[in-house]
Amino acid sequence: MIKNIVFDMGNVILRWDPEYIASRLSNNLDEQKIIIKELFNSEQWQMLDQGTISLDEALQQIYLITDGQYHDLLKYSLYHWYDYLEVFDDMVPLVKELKQQGYKIYLLSNCGLQIKDYFHKVTAFKYFDDFYVSAYNHLLKPDLQIYKHFLTKFNLKAKECIFIDDILVNVEGANKVGMKGYLYDGDINHLKSFLKKSL
Repeated sequence: MIKNIVFDMGNVILRWDPEYIASRLSNNLDEQKIIIKELFNSEQWQMLDQGTISLDEALQQIYLITDGQYHDLLKYSLYHWYDYLEVFDDMVPLVKELKQQGYKIYLLSNCGLQIKDYFHKVTAFKYFDDFYVSAYNHLLKPDLQIYKHFLTKFNLKAKECIFIDDILVNVEGANKVGMKGYLYDGDINHLKSFLKKSL
């Protein structure tokens, strides 16, 4: 019996589109490419998600491998990227409905410590029971340990959880520990049909 619905964040609850975010951070195409390459696609970004490096440490490391003319841009981008995240409005009523039906709602997401400063802006999150952010736990999906730790931390049984993510390997990781995974393709009606059959 399913008791818990576990959501990923990027491209499930809100839009994660590095190219779009870069376009909001700069009108210059070359600068946009720098932001994507040297920030979002960097080793430091992964380390921020895993919580093994601070923002200042990440910035200093990025400075060492980038042209000085882009340092101010990269610093601003690192501290303001989440200002341009967009919430999927159609996900809010679904989360609310699931909560009203008595299901526990959780977040399980690869993201850095900064994201907690953004949570209050996301209407859907007021219906969540708790949040598992990778950086606070030093683990990343699809490492099986993150799913096991998530279940242990919130005292949940895998067979009682549905996990919704937009990345196949993350869904497969959840399946391997006994959770029922769903690969979200952006079609909320497909998700609703899946939940109707599964709950």
